[in-house]
Amino acid sequence: MTDELFLQRQEMKKMDGILNGKEMDTQEIRRWIENHMPDIVKDLTRICCIRSVAEVDAAENPPYGKGCREVLEEMLHIGEENGFAVHNYDNYVGKICYNSRENKDSIGIWAHLDVVEEGRDWNYEPYVPAVKDGYFIARGCQDNKSSAIMGLYVLKYMKEHNIRLSHDLELYLGTCEEQGMYDLDYYVKHYDCPTLSLVPDSGFPVCCGERGSFNGELISRQECGEELLAAVCDNKLYMIPDKAGITLKYSDALWKKCGNLGAALTVRREGDGIHITARGVSSHSSNPGAGKNALTILADVLCGQELISEENRKLFSLILDINKDHTGNALDVFCEDGLSGPINMVATQLRIQDGHLVIGFSSQYPVTCTGFPFEERAKEAASLRGFDLKVTRLSKANYFDPEHAVAKALTGICQELLENEDGPFVMSGGTYARKLPNAFAFGTGMKLPPAPEGLFAPGHGDYHQPDESIALARIQKALEIYICGILRIDGLDIRP
Repeated sequence: MTDELFLQRQEMKKMDGILNGKEMDTQEIRRWIENHMPDIVKDLTRICCIRSVAEVDAAENPPYGKGCREVLEEMLHIGEENGFAVHNYDNYVGKICYNSRENKDSIGIWAHLDVVEEGRDWNYEPYVPAVKDGYFIARGCQDNKSSAIMGLYVLKYMKEHNIRLSHDLELYLGTCEEQGMYDLDYYVKHYDCPTLSLVPDSGFPVCCGERGSFNGELISRQECGEELLAAVCDNKLYMIPDKAGITLKYSDALWKKCGNLGAALTVRREGDGIHITARGVSSHSSNPGAGKNALTILADVLCGQELISEENRKLFSLILDINKDHTGNALDVFCEDGLSGPINMVATQLRIQDGHLVIGFSSQYPVTCTGFPFEERAKEAASLRGFDLKVTRLSKANYFDPEHAVAKALTGICQELLENEDGPFVMSGGTYARKLPNAFAFGTGMKLPPAPEGLFAPGHGDYHQPDESIALARIQKALEIYICGILRIDGLDIRP
């Protein structure tokens, strides 16, 4: 190791003092953030008031509908109010710039302004933001509008302190992340990307890998027959469903069997049908153990109580085999690696279409398993169970070298400020990092005390859930980490 490199690494270990020619006084940074928290809450409220659910191929207000256009315009307007140059890239992506000059390497922070649909069962108003017991509550506040505001205040800190960075610092704002990241497909095709991109849409420290996706629909070859009148489980594919229902043809014998199905199920008769509804607890499909899958509960009672014919029980048993294992064995696609662990698979959707049962599933496979014959093996396994397979998504995994100087520096910042030894990790979810060159997800999730008892009902309060929220303490600490992190990596070689 050269003397110069040794000195650089020693200097990187310091939290205070001079870093690459720029002052980094963490106490001053914390005071500045604390003083700006009221403004941060006001700005976050401005964009969380807007229902920005992306409408792919929207006929009016293209490309993604009125809400996404309005929230992008509002966010760019906030950037202008703070004295920054802004750019609107054809209403797909926006950019707010600090210290922008041409022909210079740049660091980009990528957030998205679109949100998932609000769904049912909110105890708070999804688009009337509220602050209660230290939590900001509104649809999209955690995923991912708080990251957009955090990114803005990273730029604002640099501007107010007149810090001249060695790289341009840019905040990018997407509008279709939740519906397939088509906004990024468009941007990458038509415009230049930053030299290095950080995506605050996961946890701290550095997410060095994002699993690939293998999603599909299983369509039964035989028809379900007249006994199954309807089946509905239409939550988003990447959410563990909290509700699943089926309508069976009425008979006295069936009605008697339905007399006591358990607290998680409700039964009612309507005309010639018996409606059975299962209730669960929603969570993200990348962590199925965090919720209770209503589709699994429904399939379990249909098969276990013999409420349907043997032929149909065989069809529904595939749901159980997928969801009680979660590692792809039901479709013969089990794979794993030391970085990621095993594949994660879960069935989350159900319907009857033209008399056939259709089961929707998602899976996240390990980062080193790109090239595994998922489609071929799953088709053969599905065929043996009486199903055809329609692949709806098969995307590559994303990986960033955790030994890269930038990744190591940001990991070090997190360990120091969060006072832990957590290292780079692989996650099951997907972020903009998989669409961008030289990119990885970085924050803003962190370990915090649980919310005050009674603030949120079970299955509420997290991202994509009813009563979505984010702790103000998390926003404060994430902003501190990002400010310190940018100051630390600015003097490094940020290229791949």
